[in-house]
Amino acid sequence: MNLVLRGVRVIDPMAGVDRHPADVWLRDGVLAAIDDNIAPDAVAVIDLAPAPGHEPLLVCPGFVDLHAHLREPGGEPAETILSGAAAAAAGGFTQVLAMANTRPPVDDPGRVAAAAARAAAAPLRVLNAAAVTRGLQGTALVDVAGCAAAGAAAFTDDGRNSASTQVLSAALRDAAGCDRAVLVHPEDEVMVRIANPETDDVARGPLRPAACEVSAVDSALAALSLAGRGRLHLQHLSVAGAVRSLRAARDTGAAVTAEVTPHHLGMSAGGTGPASLRKVNPPLRDDADRAALQTALREGLIDAVATDHAPHVDADKGDDFDAAAPGMIGLETALAVCLTHGGMNGHWVPVLIDRLTAGPWRVLGSTSGLHPPRLRAGEPADLVIVDPAQDWVVEAAGLCSRSRNTPLLGSRLRGRVLVTMAGGRCVHLDRAAPSGLASLLETAHA
Repeated sequence: MNLVLRGVRVIDPMAGVDRHPADVWLRDGVLAAIDDNIAPDAVAVIDLAPAPGHEPLLVCPGFVDLHAHLREPGGEPAETILSGAAAAAAGGFTQVLAMANTRPPVDDPGRVAAAAARAAAAPLRVLNAAAVTRGLQGTALVDVAGCAAAGAAAFTDDGRNSASTQVLSAALRDAAGCDRAVLVHPEDEVMVRIANPETDDVARGPLRPAACEVSAVDSALAALSLAGRGRLHLQHLSVAGAVRSLRAARDTGAAVTAEVTPHHLGMSAGGTGPASLRKVNPPLRDDADRAALQTALREGLIDAVATDHAPHVDADKGDDFDAAAPGMIGLETALAVCLTHGGMNGHWVPVLIDRLTAGPWRVLGSTSGLHPPRLRAGEPADLVIVDPAQDWVVEAAGLCSRSRNTPLLGSRLRGRVLVTMAGGRCVHLDRAAPSGLASLLETAHA
């Protein structure tokens, strides 16, 4: 494989690059150069320059997902590391952080090492989070230093939030000693239980008022203050009140970051689609909350877009909303939802690319095991090629995930990932990609 992509728009937030038109030279899986009018001898040139009045194709660093549930071990019928990696590649992600709430959970150094061994077979970089507390029960801390030494990129009890302020504060201090972030699922479980007195499973309780999230955010910020050090990351913010608490904390210089999901940016409560497929924790909110999230993401108060990819088998997403498992798949639709419904299209596209690349890097940091999401000449290509204007329909048969639990089935979205390259290998080539790009598949098994 030796070719030049001509007339594309290159966006590399970490390098401060937004350049169009530009040429990108790919040679044997390596990003050879980015420049104007590259014309080496005996190299195929694929002219991707847009017609007048049309948007150019984008070439960007591979996306980074801070928040994905890959279900292995224990939930393989819903997803495996390999099927989740395929879904990630189809969505433009080349690095993914897998959550710890598997069965059994990743809550000791041995399980971290085992998770890393399983992830080694993936065609892209799958990092693993370790739990904060043993069994995700919120009481006894894991061996933080041991888990970090075994390869844990971060710590989180995601899916649960039962740790006290004191326990979370201790976790933040211990994680700071390893230069790792602690990721918190901000829902007050006591308040959730009160709101759902007839539900034994706190994760499936359908009523989750906005105050549950605000209270949990404030408690997590109090734990950070008590710890006196550490890096706190707030997962999947969904309400304006949580954004206000985040803003107040950042104004004081607190070491806190935050993420938002595509579905909380682009979907509202009461929308179309089967109700059970729209059930997520935290719930979809109203348009005022969506507007607050979009504003916070645009201005950088919210640092990253993260999918919270949560695959479930059909039986767990039945017609009974109250009993249905929370969560939806999101890796393959993340970019398009943000562009189509999430308020990040047009001149916000470079900001969106930042929040999918540099933003997650800033959250986890260089010691996490992430590779810097950059387009560096002379290094194996780790990039995505996107058509931001292409319409497509979400079809079950076209999904790479083992699960189909998304309310977007049958929906028309705008913005399509055409090619994903990870570590110099082509790990995704969309059927709608220009025919000349098929030669990239020559790198698939290099």
